[in-house]
Amino acid sequence: MSLTIEYGSEKKRVGRPRDGDPDETRKEILRAAERAFAAAGFSGATTRQIAGEARVNVATLHYHFGGKKGLYRAVLAEVALGELPPLSEAGSPTDRLRRMIGALFDFTAKRVSLPRLALLDDLAGPVDDTSEPPVEDRRIGLMGSAVRSSRNVGGAVKAGPSLPPDEAARLIVRMIDLALVDPPGKDAPAGARDVGTVRESVVEAALRIAGVV
Repeated sequence: MSLTIEYGSEKKRVGRPRDGDPDETRKEILRAAERAFAAAGFSGATTRQIAGEARVNVATLHYHFGGKKGLYRAVLAEVALGELPPLSEAGSPTDRLRRMIGALFDFTAKRVSLPRLALLDDLAGPVDDTSEPPVEDRRIGLMGSAVRSSRNVGGAVKAGPSLPPDEAARLIVRMIDLALVDPPGKDAPAGARDVGTVRESVVEAALRIAGVV
């Protein structure tokens, strides 16, 4: 899955934009598509449904995004906008990795649709499309770099076999997504963990997955 791939490579665009502000029309389509894909994934959502919710015709949707695949990629890019946290150089290798895991948790928590879209994309994305190169979640790339760094500069790798850094990174990011898909809200029953407690639990579990504690 990629959250940065360009969608301008779609082959052909048809239709014309409706009257009004084209930028606002595009934003309306993206908002409707984000809700639809987050609810049903790539396979379950339809361009007709999305166009109807955005109050445009299907031709307008195709004009702006070239089709369902282009729209899907645009939504993935939109929900993950923002600068990823930088790799820290202060403290011990384990402390640096701990901060990175927490920072990626916070980054994801601020993007409400991102966890669900990322998980759905892994489970039911457009895997039959071989016209585009395989793409990757940029959070996983950053986490992989953090895991490798923590091991390469004297991290306390636990005894026994450890996952390769990229596999550990993917598992950590997906664990963050799972923790944030439906976090406890204000109406949660008494005793339910708040997001801060969930964050701490995720960080501790992720350090074990990374093999540094």
